[in-house]
Amino acid sequence: MIVTRVHETSGGHIEPPLDQAWDDLTKLTWQAAVATLDTGLDIAVTEAKYFSNGVRQQGFYNAVVGHSSIGPLSFRSTWDYLNGVSTGATQATRRRTTARKPL
Repeated sequence: MIVTRVHETSGGHIEPPLDQAWDDLTKLTWQAAVATLDTGLDIAVTEAKYFSNGVRQQGFYNAVVGHSSIGPLSFRSTWDYLNGVSTGATQATRRRTTARKPL
């Protein structure tokens, strides 16, 4: 999914906006695209092929950041993980650009 940030004098927003009617995987794909936009990292979400007692469990996802992945995660845990990746990368970049120079 491709998203863009629209800047306006009163703030801004993401296009397309999150649609609550989307299925959970599409919502997570949207969130991953926003995190990619904000951080420049390669971020994706896939459905997890998670089995318990030989039965595939629905509603679990993998989050992939670069060459690292985590999963299976529930919808909420995946959403929170993506927020954490975005916040961490943004703060790391901010810290590098605002770091004090040696005396």
